[in-house]
Amino acid sequence: MSRSMVLVIDDDASVRETVESRLQGVADQIRCASGPAAGIRDAILERPSVILLDINMPEMDGFKVCGHLKENSATRDIPIIFLTVDSNVDQLAKAFDCGASDYILKPFNAVELEARVRAALRTSRMFELLREQARIDALTGLSNRAAMDDALRAAVAAHQRTGQAVALMMIDLDHFKEVNDTYGHGVGDDVLRDVGSTLRNRCRPYDVACRFGGDEFAIILSHVDGATARQAAARILTGISEVKIRVGGEVLKVSSSAGLASTSEIGKCSDPECLLEAADGALYRAKKGGRRRMVVAAAR
Repeated sequence: MSRSMVLVIDDDASVRETVESRLQGVADQIRCASGPAAGIRDAILERPSVILLDINMPEMDGFKVCGHLKENSATRDIPIIFLTVDSNVDQLAKAFDCGASDYILKPFNAVELEARVRAALRTSRMFELLREQARIDALTGLSNRAAMDDALRAAVAAHQRTGQAVALMMIDLDHFKEVNDTYGHGVGDDVLRDVGSTLRNRCRPYDVACRFGGDEFAIILSHVDGATARQAAARILTGISEVKIRVGGEVLKVSSSAGLASTSEIGKCSDPECLLEAADGALYRAKKGGRRRMVVAAAR
């Protein structure tokens, strides 16, 4: 779980100081912004766990700031607690309508402030856990296709920006349908789980291993030239070949085919699709060539 951060957006310095003092120990970090523009910027860059937002600010009131934050995919799920001197029911209703999760009346009661922020932090942690679970394949424990798409976009963007090489390895388990047909889906699931465990153990900390779908897997290899990518891919395939599933008195061995595409060898990629197409095409050639092998995509 990531460290908790509370962002305070208020144009009153004394309020910022009071809140920061009262919340010491409640969150791991307290960050303050003195106005709407700075607050929106910090929220997008820092992704705080909870935002405390003053309603009455010059230039842009808290309702408009809240609207901006709820429209942005990076900040829309962050709990927002409004800070206000006005207990008018209509204004409080407007706060909830624009996306606030709670409000605190000024001047603050220290116990109430801490309690409401702790509750918001629990909500934030719950959302974070749900987001993480939504990006994990339940059977293998690897990243799922949605998480892989995001990671691949980020890797290709870094390649475009810095020239940092990136490679994509696509893996398909050989004759996996026969495993399900012969031994049942329970054994097939055991194979997928063990392959997932092997990929986690054989990948480096900064690689991303994913279940692409069915019996297909994908690995995004960062900070690699062509030779290093080949070595990493060979190590991973060796690991898969060592997977053995006991079925009664029989030992079921696993083999796989793979396609590898590296920007060091196919040239600069302008979007994730070009790397995916190259790796998928190489995988197709590996399967067509007899399986149990890896094909490396060449320059187009």
